[in-house]
Amino acid sequence: MIEIFIPVLFVCLNGNCNFMQSQFQYKTEAQCRVSVDNQKTRITEIAQQANQDKITLLEGTCVNAHVEDFKRKI
Repeated sequence: MIEIFIPVLFVCLNGNCNFMQSQFQYKTEAQCRVSVDNQKTRITEIAQQANQDKITLLEGTCVNAHVEDFKRKI
């Protein structure tokens, strides 16, 4: 078994709230945290560029999961 970390964001923009999950996973929580911070910055920039800077909530976390290491089975 290996442990992976998946970045997840929760964003509320103009009264609409959504979860956003990254398509990427990381082997360390530190790498995941960097990704979360980068994504939060990017979402804020996109909202400002679109004149939609009414972000009322922007939270991020890393969800960890233990998964089978399929590379070891091959």
